[in-house]
Amino acid sequence: MTFKAFIRVSRPPTLAATVVPMLVGGALAWRTLHVMDWWAWLDIICIGFLMQIGANMLNEYYDYVKGLDTEESLGIGGIIVSGEVPAKTVWYWAMALYGLALVLGLMLVIFRDPWLLLMGFLAIGAGFLYAGGPLPISATPFGEFFVFMIMGPLEITATELAAGGRITPMAWIASLPVGFLVAGILLGNNLRDRIKDGGYGRRTIPVVLGHQKGFWVITGVVLAAFTAVVIGALTRHLPLTTLVVLLALPLALSTLRQLGRQEGLKKAVPLMGRLHVLTGLLLAIGILIP
Repeated sequence: MTFKAFIRVSRPPTLAATVVPMLVGGALAWRTLHVMDWWAWLDIICIGFLMQIGANMLNEYYDYVKGLDTEESLGIGGIIVSGEVPAKTVWYWAMALYGLALVLGLMLVIFRDPWLLLMGFLAIGAGFLYAGGPLPISATPFGEFFVFMIMGPLEITATELAAGGRITPMAWIASLPVGFLVAGILLGNNLRDRIKDGGYGRRTIPVVLGHQKGFWVITGVVLAAFTAVVIGALTRHLPLTTLVVLLALPLALSTLRQLGRQEGLKKAVPLMGRLHVLTGLLLAIGILIP
């Protein structure tokens, strides 16, 4: 596999979904535990990237095997359907990345906490269950909840545990807006691909509910992310300074307006990804402000 092909199948826009929980988890360790093991934080960031890229490769592989992808498909690397790289090569690369992530994870297990081993296996299993098997979770209405849990609570608490040594109650609250918005990225993707997915028998939320109700679900998810921060701050489960995330509210409204138009829907993933990154950065900053 060439470097260019590797970058394409890595799907760089999706990697932002991994950066955000790692930043928030690191900010929580610094704020609530007053300790930061930088080597452990950087280690788990590398693990997160490796596993996200591995999951993207598995998704590309399984979608090709099941005949879901064509050269005209949006949001894919396209290196298999174009004939540039054999499907099995992509599979072996995914296994190699997961293997490297496991080695880096074992360092954290040995020097930090055994619970990280369980968290790591949950994340690896998630990559296979999401895209593979006779009934992949990505083809059901539960895909959004799945990524909410993995890239929200699981990744943020694992990062705080790795960087700070334990998990605080604040981590669970802070994981909610992050989880909601990463679920929103998947919702945007599924809303864009509703017709194609329905034709292949996939039962995603937009396929089950239809376009209009699917749009209202993504609207509700975006508003839930901001509501979670406001309630968390007002009840003092989050620092009041986390209300700085409200600065991203105009972008949220603009994003939803664009998703309401067909031409905007074609850019659903980068639009929602941009909102996820900005909101996550503001949340991390709000947590760090003394």
